[in-house]
Amino acid sequence: MGRCRGSFWKWALLGTACALCWIGRRQRPRTRIPSVSAIEDPEAVRLYNRVTRLPHLRYLQRVLARHAVRGRVNARVLDVGCGSGQLAIALARRREVREVTGIDLADSQIHLARANAERLGLNADFLVADAAELPFPDASFDVAVSTLALHHMERPEQALQEIRRVLAPGGSLLLLDLRRDAPAIFLGVMTVATRFLLPEPVRATGEPLASFQAAYKPWEIALLACKAGWPEPRLTTWPIGLLLEADKGE
Repeated sequence: MGRCRGSFWKWALLGTACALCWIGRRQRPRTRIPSVSAIEDPEAVRLYNRVTRLPHLRYLQRVLARHAVRGRVNARVLDVGCGSGQLAIALARRREVREVTGIDLADSQIHLARANAERLGLNADFLVADAAELPFPDASFDVAVSTLALHHMERPEQALQEIRRVLAPGGSLLLLDLRRDAPAIFLGVMTVATRFLLPEPVRATGEPLASFQAAYKPWEIALLACKAGWPEPRLTTWPIGLLLEADKGE
């Protein structure tokens, strides 16, 4: 009897995995499906803020912050698409950082980012702005970071051009995003979560599946960076995400 039960669960798990792979392949578009440019629903923003404060994401934020300003002194940092400001807050804690500025299209996200930074007594400035039209003079920053934001941008090439413009000579860009060609089984899980499991305010945005469908493949994002004027961008990839790094040069 025990062996029969073991065989049942083995085949049940295999069947579930196959079903998720089938669902994921059907939801993986050959070309990008642009996602929402900003999430404004207060309840969705509140839930998003809770997610970004999960322990493993906070650890990732600390790792990215350390990597972004490694070897810098008194760095001026711009966080493009800062959301609720968690990465900007991690950067503001670094001794290598002199000042941090975060921008986002969503007014509700910026209010939340300001509240998060003020609660911790950290020096970080946040404002509503379009990444494709940054309201800063040339050479205003030493480092620019962007996490899970590029796939939301309506004018991504212009945004990358603007980021390059506002960086000082020797400045660097660190950009983390999702991959549209993530494994089918993972996209299947995201599809089920988006349609059935997550709270209604989040499901109404189509997330998180919409973000994967709007994301770039590694070669697409490398080409986009080159077209925006970044010489020799460097890519690190994982099954569901990628990290693009580029230097402005002297």
